Amino acid sequence: MKKLLFGILLLALSCNQPGANTNVPDNGQNQGQGQEQEQEKKEFTAKLTTLAATDITESSAVLHASYEGVDTEYAPQGVVFRYGTSSESLTWQIAPQDRVSGPSGEFSAELWELTSGQTYYFQATFDAWNPVEKKYTPVSGEVLSFTTKKKTITSAVPTWAELPVIDYTTDGSYKVSTTDSNIYYAWHISPDVTGPGGKLARNYTVCYSAEHHCPVWVAAPRHSMYVGSSGRTDAYGKDPDVPADIQYNSKSTGGGCNKGHMLGSAERTCSNATNQQVFYYTNIAPQLSSGFNTGGGGWNLLEDYVDTQVCADTLYEVLGTYFEKFTDGYGKTQNPSTISFGGRSDVHMPTMFYYALLRTKSGKTGKSVKDCSASELKCVAFVRTHTNDLKGQKPSSKELMSIADLERITGVTYFPNVPNAPKSTFSASDWGL
Repeated sequence: MKKLLFGILLLALSCNQPGANTNVPDNGQNQGQGQEQEQEKKEFTAKLTTLAATDITESSAVLHASYEGVDTEYAPQGVVFRYGTSSESLTWQIAPQDRVSGPSGEFSAELWELTSGQTYYFQATFDAWNPVEKKYTPVSGEVLSFTTKKKTITSAVPTWAELPVIDYTTDGSYKVSTTDSNIYYAWHISPDVTGPGGKLARNYTVCYSAEHHCPVWVAAPRHSMYVGSSGRTDAYGKDPDVPADIQYNSKSTGGGCNKGHMLGSAERTCSNATNQQVFYYTNIAPQLSSGFNTGGGGWNLLEDYVDTQVCADTLYEVLGTYFEKFTDGYGKTQNPSTISFGGRSDVHMPTMFYYALLRTKSGKTGKSVKDCSASELKCVAFVRTHTNDLKGQKPSSKELMSIADLERITGVTYFPNVPNAPKSTFSASDWGL
């Protein structure tokens, strides 16, 4: 009996020794490791990244996205790209072309029938399985954007003799330069005056700057057919073919300037409707009022001279502005400045004005300038600094330069539709100077 009791006692003591029973839970380290492992299993790691669009054309684009950390047992649901024309309103959606599965990968979708020149915003989204909450949870990538290419129209550009080079795109409303989104073009046709062949006569073409809020150039034919008895309409207003918000807001003046016509009112009096078009704000530039655009002013005297060059064969002219610091042949200098003009405070005052002229030497060949040889043609640029100091200064050879030299200053290519125009040379005597 004593031996039996002694054996039971030894057995009880052995059970109380450390490590004697490895199946008993450890309330310390072993229990904590189990909780961490359980917590790691429940972590939600799904991530979605919107990638840049590719293969962008005038009407289509391919959207891309990548994903990672997706639960391998549950594929994402509701995989789409949301898109729209506002980052605040992604109203449309499109599903990817391929099924999304696996813990990571990429997917894409192609958009069609988009508007040219339009900015679109897009975002990748899906619902991923959340093992913590045991349900699907929405996941979204960043909102990115792309702009479709603008539709280029080259066949619609007229080939009139007076036009500089024009490359533009259109959004259906306005003609915008393909190389500078600040530049807009418009050409105006007389609604009630016909020219040779019975077609409505062109009035003028304008290149207008949204940066300077001022015309860059105005190109026009000059001929006696445009002069009549309509008189001056004073119909100042915004050009309907150029965005209204980049033009003057009123006919008010400022900065020591008055309203200077590029193509003059007196040069378009064949009808009221034709004259009204030259009062569009796009044909108006700020010109200094005390000594430049006034009786005996530097610009007015040059305008009077150019009037004498109108001929039976037609005089072709480009009247232009310049906005960098400039010094002319008279040694007069003007620096860039911003003024309040036309009801806005951000108008850049031109530092220089010029005429680029082209016509036949005799003025009465009866031929198109496009059919003339170089020896039958003459062209030249008259260039004057925009300053009151030229008041009383009649045109002279000091302000002349070749068309090629003017091109190097302004970056504009003149008379591209007249193949034999002698742009690299001029003779002052051909112009009576």
